[in-house]
Amino acid sequence: MNGVLVVLEAVGDDLAAISRELLGKGRQLADALGGSLAALAIGPTKAIAARAGNFGADQIYTVDAPALRQYTTDGYIAAALAAVKAFHPTLILAGTSFQMRDFGAALATDLGAGLVVDATDIQVVDGAIQATRPSHGGNVINTYRFATGTPVVALVRKQSFPEAVAQPDRSAPITELTVAELTSRTEVLSVAPKAGAVNLTDAAIIVTGGRGLGNKENYYRLIPPLAEALGGAYGASRAIVDDGWVPYEHQVGQTGKTVSPKLYIAAGVSGAIQHLAGMRTSRTIVAINKDPEAPIFRIATLGVVGDVNEILPLLTEEIKARLNR
Repeated sequence: MNGVLVVLEAVGDDLAAISRELLGKGRQLADALGGSLAALAIGPTKAIAARAGNFGADQIYTVDAPALRQYTTDGYIAAALAAVKAFHPTLILAGTSFQMRDFGAALATDLGAGLVVDATDIQVVDGAIQATRPSHGGNVINTYRFATGTPVVALVRKQSFPEAVAQPDRSAPITELTVAELTSRTEVLSVAPKAGAVNLTDAAIIVTGGRGLGNKENYYRLIPPLAEALGGAYGASRAIVDDGWVPYEHQVGQTGKTVSPKLYIAAGVSGAIQHLAGMRTSRTIVAINKDPEAPIFRIATLGVVGDVNEILPLLTEEIKARLNR
């Protein structure tokens, strides 16, 4: 087997952030395996295919056909199998998303490969792939070690790794693959974004409010302005969603969105175990709460004991001043 294959995702005409993360990590893993790094662009994605070379790929494969204009399991699996046949990867990396969960499981089944979903770290240890993923609401960290000699499909949680740094002068050869008799048992009639959708899972910075804010008016007066000053998104605890302060789309936790941003600010959030399950893998956690015994402080990187209604306006103004916003 040959190295690492990254399945690319696009945002418009650019590489998605998760793809830049996977190319950076894939480079390290390919070097550790003594192989090369390849990337696969499925569908009308030639623009992002070329970008993969800037971010470290040694070889790029593209598969395009009318049946690949929208995601279907059959179409994407056929495209991936063509790339696997051409490259023979030891490890196949993709992001964890609804589509990729479907794709990864089907691909691993067809290949007889190992599969890990929602991985937060991947290493090569004594020549074997070893992956780490949280479970049981983040209270248990599992380590999986895969047998050598068979491929591994790993779906990686967003923002688990630093993004690769672009090298504008670097490029890689692009090979167009074809898939004979590409058909799908699924026909996509239309795709429409959900009105009012909140993209918390992709946000690098999240400011979340809880019942410590006192009421709905304080939430909207304090939480969105701080999030906007930081260039982030705003979330909510289950308690205030249940109370009707904030729509469910903003809920973080076991029954809401699972997030892993670079910075997570929990303002007036006590830290119920269901909430911690959805955000404890955040890289830096700042907790602000007037109760020094609040459970959120047990996992916080930085804790501030005080009234969020007094602290947040000062914090927002200071951030605006420093960032010139």
